[in-house]
Amino acid sequence: MDRFELSERWCAWRDIDVIFSAARAAIEAGPFDPPVCEVVFNEEFDPFTVDTLEQAREHLHRNPRVMSMDIIVSHIDEDEARVSLRYSGERLQLSGYGSDWNRARAAYNAAQAELSSHYGITTFKLPKRPYDTVAETRKRLEIDALEAALQNVDWNIENR
Repeated sequence: MDRFELSERWCAWRDIDVIFSAARAAIEAGPFDPPVCEVVFNEEFDPFTVDTLEQAREHLHRNPRVMSMDIIVSHIDEDEARVSLRYSGERLQLSGYGSDWNRARAAYNAAQAELSSHYGITTFKLPKRPYDTVAETRKRLEIDALEAALQNVDWNIENR
């Protein structure tokens, strides 16, 4: 696999603190050492950019009516691994990509797990079907009926 690239969207998002937690989780899991961080507020109208998550938090406390916020965290070489969290109008988009598959995927998974845990969602893995499903029961009943029919067959060819 050449590159990692994945994205997902969350609607009706209101908890800004979890977004910052997801960004920190991505930095730690990457690991992005040294991390490169860029946070852009109100990109559509009057962009304001800061370089750390702490500065971004301070800006949010001073200006709680932010229209949009883009958090981009990456490795020093952004093409290797990068995660972005775009928040706008109660919609959140998580994106991850990079040429270093393991690092980009680890950072994306950590951010996704942090966001998912906020809603109590676990990663998607289908449960194993129970052994005795309807199909298995039908097969068993058909086999029982066939075995009963075979017991009633007269196997003596001589009598005919």
